[in-house]
Amino acid sequence: MARYITKSKILSGLKCPKKLWLQTYKPELAIHSATSELNISKGIEIGNLARGNYPEGTLVENVDRPDLAIAETKALMKSNDAPILEAAYHFEDCFIRADIMAPTEAGWRMIEVKSSGGVKEHYLSDCAIQVWVAQKAGVKIQQIVVAHVDTSFVYVGDENYDGLLVEADVTEAVNELLPEVPAWLANHRDILKNPIPQTRMRSHCKECDFKEHCESEQTEYPLSILPNGRKVIAELQDAGFEDVRNIPVGLLTNDRHIKVWQSTCTNLPIISPILKTEFEKLPYPQFYLDFETINFAIPRWAGTRPHQQLPFQWSCHIDRQSGELEHREFLDTRGNAPMRAFAANLIAAVEIDGPIIVYGTFESTVLKTLIEFCPDLEIPIDNIIDRLVNLLPWLQNHYYHPAMKGSWSIKAVLPTVAPHLNYSQLDDVKNGTLAQLAYLDIINPGTGQAVREQKIFNLLKYCELDTKAMVEVVRFFIY
Repeated sequence: MARYITKSKILSGLKCPKKLWLQTYKPELAIHSATSELNISKGIEIGNLARGNYPEGTLVENVDRPDLAIAETKALMKSNDAPILEAAYHFEDCFIRADIMAPTEAGWRMIEVKSSGGVKEHYLSDCAIQVWVAQKAGVKIQQIVVAHVDTSFVYVGDENYDGLLVEADVTEAVNELLPEVPAWLANHRDILKNPIPQTRMRSHCKECDFKEHCESEQTEYPLSILPNGRKVIAELQDAGFEDVRNIPVGLLTNDRHIKVWQSTCTNLPIISPILKTEFEKLPYPQFYLDFETINFAIPRWAGTRPHQQLPFQWSCHIDRQSGELEHREFLDTRGNAPMRAFAANLIAAVEIDGPIIVYGTFESTVLKTLIEFCPDLEIPIDNIIDRLVNLLPWLQNHYYHPAMKGSWSIKAVLPTVAPHLNYSQLDDVKNGTLAQLAYLDIINPGTGQAVREQKIFNLLKYCELDTKAMVEVVRFFIY
């Protein structure tokens, strides 16, 4: 069976030559992230919805047999009277599958389906490769369209999703890119006929399946740990620097970058006495709060929108200055809209007075969204918002430890103040994306009871650790 160059591989080569090389020759080094898994599942879900808009269409199967898929597509195109779903084309050694091909009077309309809320720039390159191969295969493309989610769509709960997908005509923009495709292919072939490329890690590496491998090849404190420093990092790399510890005195100007540099060079934490002073001012009782949310590409609950962050779980630790902590929690596992029960239980849990301590602005944003679903609870929810105390900026401005590697996330800070607590000790659910995946399994009727109960246990432990971590952070700086 012929080996083909695929669109995804061509795009990989454009974005990161090293990724393409590793995908081709060292695929075993890839570690698929939870974010990738979640995005793929959303893409499949939206793709299936789009196909439903073409009930007269024929789906080209043979996922693992490109040759058979190409032959089936050719046979279907001869009639030119019905849409083709997952149409397969090739030119020389390039192979593509178009999401939807709809016949027109003078040719075909190519529709690429995306789960995002708009047309992203790299979609145009994606479509250009699709069109170039299809045209070289003899297909007359009249129009190129990106079908994407309309984030203003509100689901009314009747299983009717008409209007969820909107189409953007990208024909002109894609046609302008077509002359570049042969050069992209040449780049692909050039990368693969040479030794592994040496590339620098950039912001786009965050969700790459080869991130851990590339990080293992870096120095212990690479320039990439400088927070929000894309331009500075590039300038330093161009000047020949790779390790934060080698940056000369006076070269950095950003206060946060200087803090990271100083702490890394001395291998000592930076702790301002302001933290102790300010944290001691927090009155009791203190409520430490964390939310978990889910966002569906296709809304499941009436009154919700695509990609809207919908809360299903909270954890709250309460410190009344007695030395012992109370813990309260909520997790809705019914599969129905959880927002009202979430809000009502939260209002009761945090009482009416005392600071509500969070890490970041996420909880504030979610609480404001809750008012949309529970307008009758606006006053008590507003009271909660007014009581929020955000720990994150305090830590960003007044604390840094070399082990944090440029991150002030709670998962980076916790090991430096309370090493006895560790997210790596948790089973399965170790970050917010894995929490979403666990929740999806929990509300899936097809999940076995034993698996479901284990995931509920893991999810509760994860969210509980988030709020316990904040307690430990505050106590560390006070005592």
